[in-house]
Amino acid sequence: MTAPQLGRALCFMISFILVRPVFVFAQGVPLTLGPLTVTVPAGWIAQTNNTPVRIFSPDSTPQQFFSVQFFPPEQTSQDLREHHSLILARLAALIPPAAPPQDGVLGQFIWTRIEMRRPFGQRETLILYSAKTASLYVAAAVEATRADLVSRNLPRIEAMLARAILGDRPLAPASSATPSGVGNSVLAQAKVAPSATLGEYVYATPVGWTTNQYPDGIVLTSPVSNTGERCLISMWPMRPASASLQGDANNIFQDVFKTYEPRNRTSGGTPVTQSVVRGTAGQGWDYRIVKKGIGKPSDLSGSYETLLGFVFVAKLNHRLAVISGLSKEPLVSTCFGEILSNAWPKFFYSLRFGNWTSIDQVSAMRTKLAGVWTSATGTSADQFSFAANGRYSTAAAAQSYNRISSTEVSETTQAFFGNGAFTLTGNTIALTPDDRRNHAEPALFRVEEESKDDGKSWVETLYLLRTGAVDGKEYEVRYLKK
Repeated sequence: MTAPQLGRALCFMISFILVRPVFVFAQGVPLTLGPLTVTVPAGWIAQTNNTPVRIFSPDSTPQQFFSVQFFPPEQTSQDLREHHSLILARLAALIPPAAPPQDGVLGQFIWTRIEMRRPFGQRETLILYSAKTASLYVAAAVEATRADLVSRNLPRIEAMLARAILGDRPLAPASSATPSGVGNSVLAQAKVAPSATLGEYVYATPVGWTTNQYPDGIVLTSPVSNTGERCLISMWPMRPASASLQGDANNIFQDVFKTYEPRNRTSGGTPVTQSVVRGTAGQGWDYRIVKKGIGKPSDLSGSYETLLGFVFVAKLNHRLAVISGLSKEPLVSTCFGEILSNAWPKFFYSLRFGNWTSIDQVSAMRTKLAGVWTSATGTSADQFSFAANGRYSTAAAAQSYNRISSTEVSETTQAFFGNGAFTLTGNTIALTPDDRRNHAEPALFRVEEESKDDGKSWVETLYLLRTGAVDGKEYEVRYLKK
């Protein structure tokens, strides 16, 4: 298949209801195209008298459609990824992408998803799937005119391709795997455990986000923000753990974001600091988080903005749970941000694993909490002192300023103090003031250590997620240990 053939097939749509012969698959039946055999989903419409062969979803119309095109196999001496990239580069020259491409792996196929904008403004989705057997290159392309058609029909096509036969053998799972349809570009090379382990992730989807489960992953997607940001949380099949949890986190980050380049500055030129986080959840599993600035290589696909990629790994005896995420950099992100909003804490606190039996952490967590923790801004300060025996004290101060003349400003400082007792259950802490013993205030908490110099030094950090007494909204406050 040459690039001009592919370009013509993608650029000139042929209405499937005007072409004969056309038939509908009443039941899923095999369709053989050279060395590739797929089982077409029941009810899909096939157009087999043209090259490339095309199938259409049952909800397609001549104007709005979801289709899959199967291209004739071609001989090539290039390896799979090189030839795939060559086809994509020629496609991009025909129709420039409207957003950064997304990459992944499905069975023996590698794929790239491109959002295109047609000359009259219509936005379309193209996903190119490529596989190779011996020297034969095989390609299929999904093309869709609307996002809702993609969300309804893509899972069935990905299941079809995952079960396809290439030559005389089924497409066994590749050594690299990524949640298909994921918005971040990922090509994880580590061998994964069976995808059945995806059912062991127990979590709460952030409010407003959508959930999609694929044969090789679960993807949570945020709504598009006013700034055009769409964040992702991807859960991967569990895999064997090594002796080093930090080493696992580092290696998986490199695998997951293999098609990105590291970035230490934002698109605006300000520094982006990478960090490593370590901690123990209230259920007793240890975890690590690696966060780094990344971006698409500018020499391949143009100058794209700097993003934040992270990988979270939790050690569950001899297995690892793996979660990755992608967003804009923290100072401007609307979903993993330091200023605007952060969906990660609530997701983390909801996280459980079906194959894990909780270990009592009360004694260990009391020891970690013991000490003085302080949070301060330009106008307020808050402090907690926790004792290992279950007692706590608080101290808070707030400053306000009022102009009393053109040359004078009045500064007022209010101080607040309190004492009480606390109890722990998992990731929940209940704070009961001595003067209101019947009014325990529940909060979610975690104690972590963060390093911004590759583990040379660590800063102890306490996070408390509490509900405001005045407005009823949830706020997470970060405290540093004195």
